[in-house]
Amino acid sequence: MTRGAGAYWAYLREAHDRFWAPPLRQDGASAWSNRMTLVAVVGVYAIFLLHFLDSTLIDYVRSTSPVFVDLSARFTDVAKSTVYLVVALAVFLLAGVVDWRRAERKWKPVWAKLSGQAGFVFLAIAVSGLFTNLVKLIVGRARPKFLDTLGPAHFDPFSPGYDFASFPSGHAQVAGVLTMVLLLWFPRAAVAILPLGLILASMRIGVAAHYPTDVVAGFLVGTLYTLFLARWLALRGIVFRLPPGRFWPRPRFRKAFRSLWSRPVRAGSPFRG
Repeated sequence: MTRGAGAYWAYLREAHDRFWAPPLRQDGASAWSNRMTLVAVVGVYAIFLLHFLDSTLIDYVRSTSPVFVDLSARFTDVAKSTVYLVVALAVFLLAGVVDWRRAERKWKPVWAKLSGQAGFVFLAIAVSGLFTNLVKLIVGRARPKFLDTLGPAHFDPFSPGYDFASFPSGHAQVAGVLTMVLLLWFPRAAVAILPLGLILASMRIGVAAHYPTDVVAGFLVGTLYTLFLARWLALRGIVFRLPPGRFWPRPRFRKAFRSLWSRPVRAGSPFRG
């Protein structure tokens, strides 16, 4: 192992210790908030109400919006998880190739920022994806292609495979993760980011791969878990920060050139001094 790689692994060990340690703050702030609970409850209620309109809405979209259907067929795979997982993992591993000991001091926090954000994106997509796939298997909802024969409320739990894995939507879950990541990185662009994320998620309806309730559920899982993870990291001084009294975690972009951590680091850390 090179000295540079050794410095990187020292950084990762410290990040690991902080990740599983109690929050640095003692004001009672938690990663999951009452606001998030409210959003989850409203989302579940919306799913319940939409369930009665699933077949009507999917038929309406496909019969009255040929342009949207065509765009959905072209761009729905933008929300496929594989590309983002590979890129995030590649950036994370690339930081280990850089010789951190020889790099200029100002660049060490930059590499820490890049690897930290890459790890954040990877975890957000992977963990919420595992949860989504587990729910898919347990619920076993039939895909819309069986609408005419089985109807929108046919469930075959623990049936592996594509046909009975409609709820929730995996593409919508990834779209939710990407939407929340961009909202966290660029909060001032929320007016553009949120509608684009919702459109990307709803393209699964346009290609008749999911019902509206599947899309809402997947998007909800992706956004809420990503926000939860960002708050968890912020409360431990990793990658994000959460100012007292604030709900929205802020990425350590602007201050990354000075220091990644918000408290003194152990001896031998690549960020000491």
